[in-house]
Amino acid sequence: MMEKGKREQRRGDEDAIFNRMLISLAVAVAVELLILLLRKVYVEMALGAGVAGVLHAVFSVLRFLGPVLMVGGVVWLVLDLRGRRAITAPAVLIAVSAAAWVIAVFLYDDFDRGADLLIYLPPVAAVLVLIWFLYQRVFFASALITACGAVLLWLVRQSGGLTPRQTILFIVGFVLLALAALAAWRLSRTGGKVGSFRLMPADTPYLMIYLTCAVTAVTMALGMLLGGTAAFYLMLVLVAWLFVQAVYFTVKLM
Repeated sequence: MMEKGKREQRRGDEDAIFNRMLISLAVAVAVELLILLLRKVYVEMALGAGVAGVLHAVFSVLRFLGPVLMVGGVVWLVLDLRGRRAITAPAVLIAVSAAAWVIAVFLYDDFDRGADLLIYLPPVAAVLVLIWFLYQRVFFASALITACGAVLLWLVRQSGGLTPRQTILFIVGFVLLALAALAAWRLSRTGGKVGSFRLMPADTPYLMIYLTCAVTAVTMALGMLLGGTAAFYLMLVLVAWLFVQAVYFTVKLM
């Protein structure tokens, strides 16, 4: 009876995880449809210049409001983690405000070129969702780092060279890579825990995060130095590195 109860509980946990994965993929599809609609209304002005102008004003506000909401969500999340409360609400706030901020920045600053990039982001997010639910969390962290580096190189490729705004983004990217490596080192010292909350399994191979940070930093530095043409091939390097990680973690699942 105990064995049967454990099997039923495991099956229930697997069904809950599968349902959350389906919901996340449905959200990615909805965001993709929203981006296509915004492209039609804002970039192509399908409903006229007046509607596009209103959206332009909204995006100008979201460029600054988005980060504020994200910081508020992070503070809320930390407080809930310390109080051992449910983190669904702050997590949703962070995700929604981050998505709104990204959409606003790319459409406000880069217009049609930004819309072209945004179309690819929901499929990338869907792949990251699958990695989160199907693989170890360390693979998700490494894949997220790799994807962000590829996006920065894509921007250089599209503009044909490094612009002042992109230089700022690259500097922020290098700082975040250093923080990611530092966070991985800290987690390796605490057994994957942040306080009493377990963020990573105790047997997490943090070496993969260090390697990913190093590979991403090198490709980003080369992209800054060599410009648009080289950025395309450096993107392929990151894609190849992501494939190597997928093979590695798939073998570990067997």
